[in-house]
Amino acid sequence: MPSNPTPRRVRISGLGLVTPLGDGAWPTCRALLEGRRITDRAAELPDDTEPVSVARAIGCVAHAQHTATDPAVEIAERAAREAASDAGVDLHGLPTYLGTSKGAVLALTHPHEQQRSLAAALGPAGYLDHHLMLRTGIAVRGHWIAACASSLCALDAARRAIALGDTDRALVLTAESAMTPMFVHSYRRLGVLAPPTRDGYRETPLARRRGGFVLAELGAAVVLEAGEGPGPELLDTATAGEADNLVQPAPGMPALAHIAQQLLTSRTIDVLHPHAPGTEGHDPEELAVLEHATAHQHTPPALYACKGALGHGLGASGLVSLVLACLAMRTAQLPPMPWLTPDNTLEDTRLSIEPQGQRCSRHATHAIFAAGFAGHTAGAVIRNE
Repeated sequence: MPSNPTPRRVRISGLGLVTPLGDGAWPTCRALLEGRRITDRAAELPDDTEPVSVARAIGCVAHAQHTATDPAVEIAERAAREAASDAGVDLHGLPTYLGTSKGAVLALTHPHEQQRSLAAALGPAGYLDHHLMLRTGIAVRGHWIAACASSLCALDAARRAIALGDTDRALVLTAESAMTPMFVHSYRRLGVLAPPTRDGYRETPLARRRGGFVLAELGAAVVLEAGEGPGPELLDTATAGEADNLVQPAPGMPALAHIAQQLLTSRTIDVLHPHAPGTEGHDPEELAVLEHATAHQHTPPALYACKGALGHGLGASGLVSLVLACLAMRTAQLPPMPWLTPDNTLEDTRLSIEPQGQRCSRHATHAIFAAGFAGHTAGAVIRNE
């Protein structure tokens, strides 16, 4: 056997997605194509609703609340089962790569002492792994914790394992639920959360007047398989890190520039899915890096920023964007971005921003990025044959 065998091709054969807009990939996709946003719920709140209640009312997945374990466990299990069903595979024994920034953190305040003790002993990530293995039979290969880049870091590890022949199939899984007073008020004090009031709590990525992000419970899963077959090919993945600032992106975002150089400069990209959290300092810096990496293209890539509709799922956000890119391939349609208006859309970019949504080829090439606090960064490129 050769010492450096040719890496195997990796395809995405199954999708799972759980969001406040839909308990499944297709319900969420339909809601996005209709122009719905989780912040539409804000109109129903009383004017004096306090910040944590605002965040929960807008960003929670209803069926995951009041669980015997933790909302992240419920969300992750549903996403995993949907992805396995979509791929036609059995979860039992399936090598699984998890990526979260918080894990099952609410279990640390669970009303039952037994669950609190288990969460304290295993940690939020270990608690999530433990319950998912019990409930689904998956075989957890590792759990990646890298802020908002966590789920794409797990994807990178899974792709490499399949490409190098360590396994023929893998599940990449993520879920986040961080609706605690500690996290809501911490993000608020850091200046990255949209004003948590009925009228102000709206995420507006790619807008000139941006107010920060909106927390959301999100879960996503993909089944990866080696070789030919139906489903988009996962062409490449990359991860990088930088040490500059805990919250704000480093000037020029060198980690993102590094992976953008690897993923974008040698191919034509049709659609970019930026991290785009809607914070004041991030979006223009990120778009400048991505614009530079795609400057060789005659036609600029289209942009789609899902957080304006779904909110920010922290470590889950990258894999959520990947699933949405796969759904865009299936529907040949990018959803609208109704929070953008002619007078409130970033102007200083040649990249294509279409607030009303647009058609895209089923055979388009999509690039997905996640850039988290403290410089954790990851990306992926997919293409449908």
